[in-house]
Amino acid sequence: MHDMGCSEIILQWSATYDGSFPWTMPDALIQLLFDEGAHQGIGIRVGLPYDEGWWNALRSDNAQSLPDFLASTQARCVKTLEESRWPAQAGFRGWYLPYELDQYNWATPERRALLLPWLNAIAAASSKSSTQPLALSTFYSTLPTAGTLAGLWTDILDRVTLRPMLQDGVGVAGLGNYAGLEPLRVLLLNRGIAFDLIVELFEQLPPLPNTNGAFRARPASSDRIRTQMSIARNYGADRIVAFAIDPWMLKKS
Repeated sequence: MHDMGCSEIILQWSATYDGSFPWTMPDALIQLLFDEGAHQGIGIRVGLPYDEGWWNALRSDNAQSLPDFLASTQARCVKTLEESRWPAQAGFRGWYLPYELDQYNWATPERRALLLPWLNAIAAASSKSSTQPLALSTFYSTLPTAGTLAGLWTDILDRVTLRPMLQDGVGVAGLGNYAGLEPLRVLLLNRGIAFDLIVELFEQLPPLPNTNGAFRARPASSDRIRTQMSIARNYGADRIVAFAIDPWMLKKS
């Protein structure tokens, strides 16, 4: 990663929860990332715990499902922020909230009334241990909706200090997806909000039969990545984030 010019690694999450089964990355492994990063001059942004029920909660017909999910994840994230020892590391570059936002799932005022206090509580807790704004990624959903990505982020940024990370979405939706992101890019530039551009290094493949739609992908072609990088250099983003060098730039097929 150092040889490829990387100055920071984003640890997408430090713990995951699937129902009642938790998995936490061992402290020794995270410490190894900081130690090896220090040798290479690479910083580490640490991801907060991720609950895999996120998308199910967003799709649920149960009116209480999403409020309950947000309450439990907020408590877990705030507890991590209050107890973590990683901000004391010299290579610490801030926190990442591993929940992706799109305009489809947050189109209504009722949904945003749940989202904004949740984001504000976690961002406020993160600011106590980091001078860097809490980062999280966002993407343009191709699902039809009256909501807009720029409208969503206008409401968010009026209330919460965050570092948006814009997924280019090219791995799933193709190069035309930049058009869907353009209103948000203009909004951020006009407001002077620092943001990152996430360049997807994969090409999604159709799911195999009898796999319940399981995600499949292969490394993107070098020509497509060159086109993405050409766009990224003039995009106005503070940083270009590769998603992800491991595995998509380390796999042959």
